[in-house]
Amino acid sequence: MQLSERCFRALMKNSSDVTAVVSRQGAFLFVGEAVAGVFAYRPEDLVGRALADFVHPDDRALALERIAARAEAPQGTAGTTTVRLRHADGSWRTVEATGHNLLDDPEIEGIVVNIRDITERVEAERRLRESEALYHTLAEAAPVGIFRAGADGAMVFANRRLTAMAGLDGAEAPGTRWLDAVHPDDRARVEAEWRRCVSGDVPVIVDFRFVGPEGTATTVLLQSAPHHDAAGRPHGCVGTITDMSEYVRTAEALLMAEARTNAIVDAAADAILTIDEEGIIHSYNRAAERMFGIPASDMLWQKVNRLMPLPHGAAHDCYLKRYREGRGSGSIGRSNEFWALRGDGTQFPIELSVAPVEVNGRRLFAGIIRDVTERKRVERELIQAKELAEAADRAKSAFLATMSHELRTPLNAVIGFAQVIEMRLLGVDAIDRYTEYAGSIRRSGEHLLAVIDDILDISKIEAGALRLAEHLVDLTDLAGQALNFVAMQAGQRGVALAIDLEKSLPPVRADELRLRQILLNLLSNGIKFTDTGGTVTLAGRRAADGGLDLCVRDTGVGMAPEDIPVALAPFSQVDQSMTRRYEGTGLGLPLTKRLVELHGGELTIDSAPGRGTTVTVHLPAERVMPDTEVVEIV
Repeated sequence: MQLSERCFRALMKNSSDVTAVVSRQGAFLFVGEAVAGVFAYRPEDLVGRALADFVHPDDRALALERIAARAEAPQGTAGTTTVRLRHADGSWRTVEATGHNLLDDPEIEGIVVNIRDITERVEAERRLRESEALYHTLAEAAPVGIFRAGADGAMVFANRRLTAMAGLDGAEAPGTRWLDAVHPDDRARVEAEWRRCVSGDVPVIVDFRFVGPEGTATTVLLQSAPHHDAAGRPHGCVGTITDMSEYVRTAEALLMAEARTNAIVDAAADAILTIDEEGIIHSYNRAAERMFGIPASDMLWQKVNRLMPLPHGAAHDCYLKRYREGRGSGSIGRSNEFWALRGDGTQFPIELSVAPVEVNGRRLFAGIIRDVTERKRVERELIQAKELAEAADRAKSAFLATMSHELRTPLNAVIGFAQVIEMRLLGVDAIDRYTEYAGSIRRSGEHLLAVIDDILDISKIEAGALRLAEHLVDLTDLAGQALNFVAMQAGQRGVALAIDLEKSLPPVRADELRLRQILLNLLSNGIKFTDTGGTVTLAGRRAADGGLDLCVRDTGVGMAPEDIPVALAPFSQVDQSMTRRYEGTGLGLPLTKRLVELHGGELTIDSAPGRGTTVTVHLPAERVMPDTEVVEIV
């Protein structure tokens, strides 16, 4: 019994529905733990309180009525209602509550209520209704006929424009076969195309004539695509029918003119298109076919938007509308640069010149399109070359300024102290002072050697000439060595050192010298940028991906996120001024990053001004010795 009760409670805890027991008066006697996840209440905070206290004021009377009705209902019966309940954050959630009358059950003695949050479903239904209303409004406002029909051609939906073109009664259109309104001479061909669309599951485009009640013929263009049911099976077709009468007349009037100009247009190196005020393509030369990769047969009488990326296509419709309204367009009469779309979906830059043409009272637009991809490439290369040259010049200047400072300072100390010793300016008995000066000369020399070593190392890495001498490295021992190396530097600056290594860190396969160099660079940087009284911590832990993370955290000045790429660039420092507070060549972090990457790892920096800096070196799993191999070695 105890096991069953535990299973029951576990199921209720993990359920997405809330189960509760309320008294005849509507007070909570028991609330399942799922209430915490659904409404953010603790069960014990609800027991003893009235359910109505949590019901929306507008739904409270209904909830009380339903509780009373359920209490009077026969034992074991159930009923469902929908109300709004208050979430712990004050918001209202729509729920579906199902009550079971178990008042006579001695083990329950209450009404068991199952509460399901249906807020998202209700909201989705509301959005669906709005979407359907919007679709219907757009369809009725569309300048073309829009329809949906079953496999037999019987209309399920037809907008006013289509019923007007087909001469159908709008109220009687649903259920009517639109094919019956097709001209008898065109019907067999159109029905064949319709069957191909439905049975072959392919879109079709076909022109034909509608015959109105008065016998007048209207030439139209049908563009239809298969419509599928929920299982993905063809379930009829949807499509548009455009009145093409005016376009046909215009085409016939332009036929002779096009014949005279086709030879000239097709011989042009640039793409030449002619469109009308609706954006329908009337001419499309051979250069356009080559440029866009789409044959003229697929583009004539189609919207020119097909050759434009989506944002530009929508903007083009606005330009045409403004021009039709007499407000002009900035694209007419001058050369403009845009983006175009090839048949394979790739975009490319073009230079477009548009001029309006009046033909029999109809305004057309002739566009000359030039592919400027190559020109843009050359421009980009020139700009890139200029920027690279300027960047190189700036880097050279910054490097020379930094190197001048970093080299001259220790050299001046070397020369100055050497002259004092050489000339015995302090007398022949000042051995201790001379020894101190000799030590300063040695330290200055070591600093110069370290600068030169860093320059040579990063040059080798950039040239791909640096090779790693890999073997197993004990990280605990290596961390201790690194801290010993920087202990004096930390002591001189009054910075505390701390170590936080995970127990039993496994050995890694790495170049011990370079790994020590990585830790020393990071620890030295942390000490340099941490004020007196601060702390620099070296931490190590296993990573989630099986690799290993070494972290150096300091409580220093930190840096802004946008300055991190600068700090990682060779010969760069966040503060490039000659009066900068912190010395250095700017090679430490870039060199460290390159050494980490040579090990297949990754260096990341997390920092903010005044918050300190954490540098993490992540070594991949393949460099960490598996525990089984460690045991074998032991």
